[in-house]
Amino acid sequence: MREKILLLVILLAAAVLRVFIIVRDSVPFAYDMGRDLLWAKDIAFYHIPTLIGPAASIWGVYFGPLWFYFLSIPLLLSGGNPLSAVYATGSLIILSAILAFYLFKKYLGKTYTFILGILLLFNAANINNSTYSFPANITSILTVLILYFTFISIIKNPFFITPAFFFVGLMFHTEPAPAVVFTLILIFMLFYLKFYDPIRKPTSQSAWMNVNKWENFFKVFSLSSAFYSIPFLPHLLFEIRHGFIQTKSLIAYFLGQNPSLSGQLPLLQRIPTRISTYIDFFKSSFSPQNEIFALCLILLLIFGIYKFIKNNEDRDLAFLLKINIYILALNFLISTFLISVEIKTWYLYGLIINIAFLVIFALLGWKSRIFTIVFLAIFLFVNLLSFSKNATIAQAKADPAQLANQLRVIDLIYKDAKSPFSVYIYTPSIYDLNYQYLFWWQGVKKNRGLPEDFAYLPNKPDYVRNKSRYFPNPKQANTVYLIIEKAPENEFYTSFDWQTNFTSFRIVWEKDINNVIKIQKRIPE
Repeated sequence: MREKILLLVILLAAAVLRVFIIVRDSVPFAYDMGRDLLWAKDIAFYHIPTLIGPAASIWGVYFGPLWFYFLSIPLLLSGGNPLSAVYATGSLIILSAILAFYLFKKYLGKTYTFILGILLLFNAANINNSTYSFPANITSILTVLILYFTFISIIKNPFFITPAFFFVGLMFHTEPAPAVVFTLILIFMLFYLKFYDPIRKPTSQSAWMNVNKWENFFKVFSLSSAFYSIPFLPHLLFEIRHGFIQTKSLIAYFLGQNPSLSGQLPLLQRIPTRISTYIDFFKSSFSPQNEIFALCLILLLIFGIYKFIKNNEDRDLAFLLKINIYILALNFLISTFLISVEIKTWYLYGLIINIAFLVIFALLGWKSRIFTIVFLAIFLFVNLLSFSKNATIAQAKADPAQLANQLRVIDLIYKDAKSPFSVYIYTPSIYDLNYQYLFWWQGVKKNRGLPEDFAYLPNKPDYVRNKSRYFPNPKQANTVYLIIEKAPENEFYTSFDWQTNFTSFRIVWEKDINNVIKIQKRIPE
């Protein structure tokens, strides 16, 4: 009972913290987030299915559709409120900590799984990732499941690696780049199982150990391949229906005819760049803005894990440690020597899980209750401090991509409009998909009515999927509102040039939202 109460208190604290930050700072709602919700609302409210997800970094290649179907659930339950997508994303991150607690409690013990939960719930990266909806943010829960099934495939039965391959396949629906890396890692693990003669042979699996090893390897390989392929079925159907355009795009990329990915580096430049990327990710995740604690944490890991290896007699824990080290080491080696393009920070989000496990093993190595308590206190202080600084709060509010700023703009327009009106939006990314979603939500689901037209410019080809379902006849009204984001501009698409499209309209009034978004009301000269 005490265990459940303590777990509930920790989870409640994690949830309250996230809600507080969201209410205080609002949440980012940029172009790509608007795009995701536009697709998800088609599923939730117009029952239009999809076989693909967001566009990947390689032109003509797409994520799997899981992310869109996942977002459709909170949208349906909330009547389209974009904040529901954020809360759903944050809930999955919290769920990953709950899963880690229950799946590994038997092996780490209650005390250290509670500590593991605290590390996963209160590190700066996972807190921040809980405050906006982005597909890579939910890779943590997949990483927990991949780690668990890989672990029990070694200590129990090699066939348990097949679900791990399934969850790696699902990772192609959230972020393909780490999914490719995890695929190579699991292939390594599969061969590791094939050639490794386990020290401990569980009696429940004696039948496995007594038959031909090659035969069993091919059984595991075949079953793993089948499980891995299941999440690609939507891709396959899409390819058949569309002439295998993704396959052709991938072939063109590997032949050098599809120059999609940027940041290509030669090997000698790549090595120090990758080292810096991984160290910066480690610091920003577990020691934001505190170099001293980051250095202490690295020393804790080195000496603590060394002490654990030296004194440990539990073979299960030894395997669990090895798997986490293998995942981190292979991730770095693959990203450095096999991948020449830039590594984005969000490609590494799943590694938060593995780093947290290494911290646990370091604490197990030290075996000091006082040391552990002091470490947790400093860890919580350092990670939570970054969210309490005035500069962080001010920076969040001074962002045109913040949902609160965008909703203030839309609310001001609806309250001011006394006659039919059109809205045109300038944003440096050109396509205003975030505003497209917000006007749909306010106009359709909240019954405020839609503008006569809302787009980035009048008379442009439709760039919003299925917009004709709820907005069949766009036309420019005499009253026009211009929304102009104050953000770094593309030299080929400036706000000044954009406004020349409205020189026949005079300005009635101009207002400013937090000095980051300008609104103009215009009528014909």
